[in-house]
Amino acid sequence: WHSGNTNPEVGSVVGIALAFGFGISVLAYGIGHVSGGHINPAVTFSFLIRGEMSFASAIMYMLAQFFGAFIGALFLYASVVGLTTGCEGNTADQIDDGANVRLCSASCTLDENDVFGDCGAPFGLGANTVSGAIGQGSAFIAELIGTFVLVFTVLMAAVHKSNGSGPNAAPIAIGWSVMLAHLVLVPLTGCGINPARTFGPAIVALISGTNTFIRGAWVYYTAPFAGSLCATLSYEIIFKNVPTVEDDDEAV
Repeated sequence: WHSGNTNPEVGSVVGIALAFGFGISVLAYGIGHVSGGHINPAVTFSFLIRGEMSFASAIMYMLAQFFGAFIGALFLYASVVGLTTGCEGNTADQIDDGANVRLCSASCTLDENDVFGDCGAPFGLGANTVSGAIGQGSAFIAELIGTFVLVFTVLMAAVHKSNGSGPNAAPIAIGWSVMLAHLVLVPLTGCGINPARTFGPAIVALISGTNTFIRGAWVYYTAPFAGSLCATLSYEIIFKNVPTVEDDDEAV
């Protein structure tokens, strides 16, 4: 499946959402005590504008995130590059498996005789592209809201002094927020909500011959920061100092 598909299978969407949700939870548990487990430049941006990080530290975090995404995409490409071996020089009728036909159609060029030609990264390595079913403005709003949910969850579950989840449960809530965003956004935008996650596969796919910097590419590098800003302002202005249930209990 790829984010350009306007009619994704439900099972594919659920599988992608679960993989991202569990993956973020595992990473947050694994490196949260080392670096804070930001993983996402949009999360780092929130800590920067809240004054909890210096500008230099935030830039270093973001560079590490983009570089890590690039290296991860390289490993992914090395793992799946052979999937398109049977595509080149064949037509769809010559390929028996329907799944392989979809793979070839999404990864290879097609000449005037309907013969698959040069193949790039399989499925573009899952690089984000805006679905043809929605406009770029709608994609921007969708990515903004998805990132808002993620960053707001980070702030309320892991940062707020009276959060109900506790430090050991915060990664679960954060993972669920990522899973929720993917369940909704995968059919629309492939669910970026993380500029580094978009950047890594896009660059490696481009190197392999697949240009994913096409319709709506700007959305994935602007909307997450806008969503992060909105979530941070909401937290700072409305929720940061609002009395909690625990505060009420202590007052009694």
